[in-house]
Amino acid sequence: MAEQIVYGVDNLLMKVGCVAVEEIGLMYGVPKELTKLQETLSTIKDVILDAEEQQQISELGRSRAIESWVRRLKDVVYDADDLFDDLATEDLRRKTDVQGRFGRRVSDFFSSSNQVAFRVKMGHRVKEVRERMDAIANDISKFNFNPRVITEVRAEHRGRETHSVVEKSHEIVGRDENKREIIDLLMQSSTQENLSIVVIVGMGGLGKTTLAQLVCNDQRVVKYFDLKMWVCVSNDFDVKILVRDIIKSATNKDVENLELDQLQKLLQQNLDGKRYLLVLDDVWNEDLKKWGQLITLLPAGANGSKILATTRSIGVASVMGINSPYVLEAIKEDESWDLFESLAFTKGEEKVHSNLVAIGKDVVKMCKGVPLVIETLGRMLYFKTRESQWLSIKNNKNLMLLGNENDILSVLKLSYDNLPIHLKQCFAYCALFPKDYRIEKKLLVQLWMAQGYLQASDENNDLEDVGDQYFEDLFSRSLFQEAEKDAYNNVLSCKMHDLIHDLAQSIVKSEVIILTNYVENIPKRIHHVSLFKRSVPMPKDLMVKPIRTLFVLSNPGSNRIARLISSFKCLRVMKLIGLLSLDAPTSLAKLSHLRYLDLSFGFFEILPSAITRLKHLQTLKLFHCQHLKELPGNMKKLINLRHLEIDKNNRLTYMPCGLGELTMLQTLPLFFVGNDCEESRQKRIGRLSELKCLDSLRGELRIEGLSDMRGSALEAKEANLEGKQYLQCLRLYWLEQKDSLWGTRTETAEESEEGSEAVSVMESLQPHLNLKELFIANYEGLRFPNWMMDDGLGLLLPNLVKIEISSCNRSQVLPPFGQLPSLKYLDIMQIDDVGYMRDYPSSETPFFPSLKTLQLYWLPSLERWGRRDISVEQAPSFPCLSILKISHCSSLRSLSLPSSPSCLSQLEIRDCPGVTFLQVPSFHCLKDLWLDNTSTELCLQLISVSSSLKALYISEIDDLISLPEGLRHLTSLKSLIIDNCDSLPQGIQYLTVLESLDIINCREVNLSDDDGLQFQGLRSLRHLYLGWIRKWVSLPKGLQHVSTLETLELSRLYDLATLPNWIASLTSLTKLSLEECPKLTSLPDEMRSLNNLHTLKISYCRNLVKRCKKEAGEDWPRISHIPEIIIKEGYTLFASSMLCVNIQPMSYFLYFMFTI
Repeated sequence: MAEQIVYGVDNLLMKVGCVAVEEIGLMYGVPKELTKLQETLSTIKDVILDAEEQQQISELGRSRAIESWVRRLKDVVYDADDLFDDLATEDLRRKTDVQGRFGRRVSDFFSSSNQVAFRVKMGHRVKEVRERMDAIANDISKFNFNPRVITEVRAEHRGRETHSVVEKSHEIVGRDENKREIIDLLMQSSTQENLSIVVIVGMGGLGKTTLAQLVCNDQRVVKYFDLKMWVCVSNDFDVKILVRDIIKSATNKDVENLELDQLQKLLQQNLDGKRYLLVLDDVWNEDLKKWGQLITLLPAGANGSKILATTRSIGVASVMGINSPYVLEAIKEDESWDLFESLAFTKGEEKVHSNLVAIGKDVVKMCKGVPLVIETLGRMLYFKTRESQWLSIKNNKNLMLLGNENDILSVLKLSYDNLPIHLKQCFAYCALFPKDYRIEKKLLVQLWMAQGYLQASDENNDLEDVGDQYFEDLFSRSLFQEAEKDAYNNVLSCKMHDLIHDLAQSIVKSEVIILTNYVENIPKRIHHVSLFKRSVPMPKDLMVKPIRTLFVLSNPGSNRIARLISSFKCLRVMKLIGLLSLDAPTSLAKLSHLRYLDLSFGFFEILPSAITRLKHLQTLKLFHCQHLKELPGNMKKLINLRHLEIDKNNRLTYMPCGLGELTMLQTLPLFFVGNDCEESRQKRIGRLSELKCLDSLRGELRIEGLSDMRGSALEAKEANLEGKQYLQCLRLYWLEQKDSLWGTRTETAEESEEGSEAVSVMESLQPHLNLKELFIANYEGLRFPNWMMDDGLGLLLPNLVKIEISSCNRSQVLPPFGQLPSLKYLDIMQIDDVGYMRDYPSSETPFFPSLKTLQLYWLPSLERWGRRDISVEQAPSFPCLSILKISHCSSLRSLSLPSSPSCLSQLEIRDCPGVTFLQVPSFHCLKDLWLDNTSTELCLQLISVSSSLKALYISEIDDLISLPEGLRHLTSLKSLIIDNCDSLPQGIQYLTVLESLDIINCREVNLSDDDGLQFQGLRSLRHLYLGWIRKWVSLPKGLQHVSTLETLELSRLYDLATLPNWIASLTSLTKLSLEECPKLTSLPDEMRSLNNLHTLKISYCRNLVKRCKKEAGEDWPRISHIPEIIIKEGYTLFASSMLCVNIQPMSYFLYFMFTI
């Protein structure tokens, strides 16, 4: 922890030395005290690292004394930080509160008597901190600490030595596939270079070294390479030493006294012309220059020579020029058990001590697939047969504390020791979150910022960018994992492996605590507290602790909030979920150090104005505050606010006036445009022009209530959206229109004027060219603005990736979206009058060059989609389109499809009766096809040119039997749904790989007398649903030949009278569902033969209920062998098994890839 204290002292020195603090020192009469404090801090800083080292190597008594010295130093560093924060707070208040309507009250506060009292108080505090620091500095000579020059602290050790031989006692489990894949990579020859690199990346303890040993000793590798060398690099990446070690491994000779040029010649002599394998194990170096020096000295060797490196850091791989390293994951749970069992039990012992097996499997789950931990615990439990010994391991929540000192902790702590100073406290702070918790990156960066952990090297760098880089650095070092990313490959969240979490907890010790029912005593020096479970009470002991983080994800109870808040004077971070009220505004205002405040899911109606006294507040979150009506009118006083995070789940109708003065604001996802009426003017409502100076806004901005901007085009222009270069997503919303698709609309003169005004406003809302996503809803304009209709739209918005236009009912022509070079996703829906999309004259530019997904829904007037003039000379259309969905476009006649449809994988056409033919040669890659209420001609054409289909949905197409080839050529089809059709297509029997078949609501189809051909060839069918069909007295005879069938669902077959005796031939059947088959009177005796049937569901079949009653029913003996039987009649549920579940009706709409 020494480096973290160094960081804290550094921060204090920066604060003491800044101009503002010097001015404050003069104001409060303590300039000399501050100068002395600065000198003392510098003296202490120089010896901290030596104190830490002496603590580790000294005898017990001296070690504890040094530990006490370090603890005293840490305490006073925290107190000094609070002191300077208080001084800075008062300075901010003095500068911001002396004017305005609160000027009188503030001026009273800063009257001469108050100023004198405050000056005396601050003077005493500065003197006290300085004296405590002096006392600590005076002890330096007593402990004989030596000053050290503090650079970027790195662990100065060579780490563990490794070698290429696999230990005979080492049990290797679960790495066969990894070994094969690595060997394949090593044996790939490159035509471009003789020497190439393979890098294995993974967290400590996963077995990277062991895997490299296995690979190195495999006979294929031994035979393939002329020479193998193994060097354990560890932390000290000294090029000269490494070259010596490489030569020693190649020749088995020491070359200690040679210089670098002589060493290079030896390398050339021993490696030149040979296909060699060099293993560099445990590499930490991220210095590109050092790696370049080493790789320059290495001979290229013969073609196929390889370097195999192991590391914990993706950054190391990047330095080596490898952007896609081999990432080693944890081993599987069954493999983990095999490894543990081989180490914890002698052969056959697990059968004697069966009680230990269950405990052992729980222990294995705790290990999360990390071989090092599994091996350590397995060996610890070897020969231990008492259950209490095993339970002590199972009940230990921190695996880092188990095993010998050098087993787990020493290996994993290397990852921490090799972190730069600025990352160490950021990593340790993550102990605030429970194990397996998904940590949001933006949240974590905001918390780091609130604690003062982020320091920009350049004043032009935003702290958020610094925090993002910190996060990426920790992730690249395998300290974070399981990254969740957005569409642009930005990391949104991650997790920490349980072992890494234990490492963080072992570092922070009692400074960070997660409250649970098992926490009985609150440590004296606790600073960061989190609570994630509603059932855990808030301990009273917290009220007197110097807490800096209170992160509560459950409702702590409003009655205790006032007392809690008033006691937490040092808080930097407070998150309180679900507060019923905020009736303690005075207490809240006293949290002068607060930087992060999250009151999401609160039930309060008004946010008290006392919050605006939190001058350091950087982040304010108000998500899902459904009763919130009003924000404080003087929000502009939060001069350091950077993130005002609020969503639509509230009752806000406007934003406060003056919000635009918060020029540091980066996050403002929602802005309400207030109504410019007399009442609004009295409330000093902020208008859209508040956005004028907020040019640092990032992420998403949603502007609600643009209907209230009538006649305010100039004000919209002042919002300066075109200058907001960091915005990624812009959402523009007018009031929802009452008139819609469901009826005709006669526009009044007033509405026509409103439409013209809306166009004027929209003209002023042109975004910056960096924008990636644009959403427009309920737009009232008679047309889209000129900047959208411009032939140069592709130059105005070159980075736009996604567009969604909905309910813009007065617009008749769509903008020329086809020229946007980066557009990938386009959704247009619910626009009554739009007839076509504006084309542009150039035919040389590709039409929608990057578009991947196109969705056109509910466009009743749309007549054509695509270019007006289609010619052979034109550039390609939709070259990247993979998903096309068109629904309820009743006037559509012309549809331009990809000129090269090699990418189209999903096509959906619904309720577009005017589309009868598409000009397309074939769909080679089409996997999913959905046709609903289209012409038979279109159905025939699309099926005939889509030979690679895997899923097909056909609905409301009556003449399916007329398809000449039927479905015969669909040899890859796995899912087929036929809904509401009068006939079935020919050729079903040829669908040999079909796995799922649903026939629904086909009233005229009768397969009762089928000769069996329709089902006989279905050799892969696993699921069959037959529903809403009349005229079926019995099941199709051909079904008896489908021996692969696992699930059979019969629903609403109103004429079905019996189940056939041949049902016994369905030997693979596991689930049978009978729903609303009123004429079905009994079950056949052959039900007894269905040995694999484990679920029988009978719903609303009145004749079967009594016959299947447990023990007493006539059919009970035929079904009593089935483990799970569910019988429903009306609202009564009878169950005859230990397990009773309510099975949902299983139409296979959900089984496959179709979506509506």
